[in-house]
Amino acid sequence: MSLYQVQKLLRDVNRDIPNRERYMQDPKAFAGAYDLSAEEKATILGLDYGALYAMGVHALILRPFSLLHKEPEPSYLAALRASRAQKQAEV
Repeated sequence: MSLYQVQKLLRDVNRDIPNRERYMQDPKAFAGAYDLSAEEKATILGLDYGALYAMGVHALILRPFSLLHKEPEPSYLAALRASRAQKQAEV
């Protein structure tokens, strides 16, 4: 896993307008420029916020990314809570 690369991609989309525009035009090609595993790419491209959170993506990076995709707060929080509950059940 390359958590650094996942968070770097999300930060680049969140904070850099030209990067955001490139990402929005072709998310798959944009993600291809980062050293990500196939699972990480699929999780980002699938907008699986719960899985991204479970990977260790910080919520202060993840929430702005979800807002760019117009994810409502209740469903975003539900995904994070479900991820946390699943992690606790595994312990």
